[in-house]
Amino acid sequence: MNTREIIRRAGGPLKVAKAVGRHHATVIGWRRVPAEHVRTVSRMSGLSPHIIRPDVFGADAADERGAA
Repeated sequence: MNTREIIRRAGGPLKVAKAVGRHHATVIGWRRVPAEHVRTVSRMSGLSPHIIRPDVFGADAADERGAA
């Protein structure tokens, strides 16, 4: 999923920035959500950490079942 869409679902760059203790311009510049902030962004967006950063958290088991 696109990082911009993930941030939008989490309430936007300003809300995410406040939640993770960063400047909103930093959040806007993210190409990927940093691993240390994935759990916070996951709670805010309602998206699984596996969707946000599959390279760190692995493939979601539900996604694997659907692909079979």
